[in-house]
Amino acid sequence: MMKQFVRVRSDRQRRRRGTIFVEYILLITLVGIGAIVGLACVRSALINELLDLANAINAINA
Repeated sequence: MMKQFVRVRSDRQRRRRGTIFVEYILLITLVGIGAIVGLACVRSALINELLDLANAINAINA
């Protein structure tokens, strides 16, 4: 009877570890997607600012 209890307990622990692993994978995926989107927005804003600076420098020289 004791062996059955140990087996059930280890199965529960294994399932719990599996669900925690899946949660971590989902969390890492969401953070990764957020970082990619954030960097794309920063890239667009930086390009726009550099274009404004280039136009301002061009206006000084003209």
